[in-house]
Amino acid sequence: MNRKYIKLAAAALLIQFSSCKPNLDLSNPQELSTDTYYKTADQLENSVIPAYQALIGRTQGGYARSLYFELLAPGDDYNHTFKWEPMYQDTYNTPASDGMAAQTWRDFWNGVFAANLAIDRIQKFEGEIDQNRKNRLLGEAYFLRALNYLHLSMLFGETIPLINKPVETNEDYYPGNAQAGAVYALIVDDFKRASELLPTRAALYADSKMIGRATKGAAQAYLAKTYLYKPILAKGQAADFANAEIQLKSVIDSKEYQLMSSYRDNFLESKENNQESVFEIQLYNGPGWLGDDISSSWRWQEIGMLDGTGGAWWNLAPNKMAHDEFEEGDPRKYMTLWCENGAKFTQLDGKVTTYTDWMKNLATNKDFFGTRKYCPDVQIADFDNGNNDRIFRYSDVLLLYAECLNERGDIAGAKQYINLVRKRANNIVPDEQPHLWYQKSNGTIPDVDGLIAQGLVKNGVPLNTIKNIIVHERFVEFLGEYQRYFDLLRWGMADPTWLEPLKKAGWSAKAMYYPFPQAELDNNKNLKGNDMNN
Repeated sequence: MNRKYIKLAAAALLIQFSSCKPNLDLSNPQELSTDTYYKTADQLENSVIPAYQALIGRTQGGYARSLYFELLAPGDDYNHTFKWEPMYQDTYNTPASDGMAAQTWRDFWNGVFAANLAIDRIQKFEGEIDQNRKNRLLGEAYFLRALNYLHLSMLFGETIPLINKPVETNEDYYPGNAQAGAVYALIVDDFKRASELLPTRAALYADSKMIGRATKGAAQAYLAKTYLYKPILAKGQAADFANAEIQLKSVIDSKEYQLMSSYRDNFLESKENNQESVFEIQLYNGPGWLGDDISSSWRWQEIGMLDGTGGAWWNLAPNKMAHDEFEEGDPRKYMTLWCENGAKFTQLDGKVTTYTDWMKNLATNKDFFGTRKYCPDVQIADFDNGNNDRIFRYSDVLLLYAECLNERGDIAGAKQYINLVRKRANNIVPDEQPHLWYQKSNGTIPDVDGLIAQGLVKNGVPLNTIKNIIVHERFVEFLGEYQRYFDLLRWGMADPTWLEPLKKAGWSAKAMYYPFPQAELDNNKNLKGNDMNN
């Protein structure tokens, strides 16, 4: 997204927050409010910005900081290190007083409120505006409401409040719990509307200022993911593979997206919003830090390089199981992890360090690794950077589609789409560090049939069925990309075997979601917490 849209977010949020004050029948003609704003087409253009900004996280509860802990830590592939004690997110004992969960709750509800206000004002707008522009803005607002709600429901469950209009009365400030299935239905309906209203990627991105905004393909892809996440979003319900397949096929048939030749291109700041990107969080590293710049990411500093190297904090790390999931000859291992025989890291003082150096400096947790994805190879002075977080890639579309095909018995079709992803993994990466073997030679992982013939077992799972291979392929393709925990949950609702890795780490059905923040329950007596609050 053009960076000016990020910078406008702070001002737009202030307008949104002004609607959350009690009505004292007082007005300042010099101050913008929800009654005096939204009077021109350009002001409508700005109305959706706060809902984008909420995903980044104005209170650091979004992808700029807290969210990567909350999405990664509950999986079986990441653990908190000795650097952060106590951290609750990977213990399945997060208390309702936890500040991180409260920040995320607050940021995503800000996104819902902003989207609701935008939907209302766009629908009621009577001024002069091109109809295509109006449709696009309304589509963005529906998309963003659905995406903010999707995150809230994934993290806190389906009994969160259902709020689908701007806050207007005192009663609106204190909503009760949603009925079972209601939030899921809203998310599905909003993504459907967005897919009908939004332009295609090619049409929208023809204007460089629009790059990064929601598109028709993004809405369709997220609608498909919502269908597949139904066991999480509407607990006890089965995934809707048939409807997901339709949406995924539409994205594929649009030919708007393609796999980048280099897997690594998906995680470099210089290759943002590329052809593989279905939707990404637009981050910006401006002046200042620790609150002065609310649109940058701390990810590289907090979960990137190992402890003792370049001042990295290394609070959350891939574990040995994650490392061992990669097949021999898979270049993705070295583009994903800081590990043995992998990439080197250059510190600010010019010292080039290797895995051997990192192990010498590491006092404990020697069976953990670093996350190279999104992490620079050369240390930067800032704690933060502006590398966008790609939260939906085309490879995800292909593997989800393969999963749908496999569910209805189209084994040949499923193999075809898995093989597309595996074939790309073997590509030479010419701009990699010169000592890495795949900079000049192809990877050696086989196609699906060859993999089955090898009879490999990874972390106790034999790679002898298409389902098991899909599980494996999603693990290695998306390690560090927030998929693993939610994949295990949705599969585990149908086959409890997939929950076993989580149970070994202490997970229980009660701990499926984070608790509602206690401060919210104290403030709103109409709202009841989820199982983790009991």
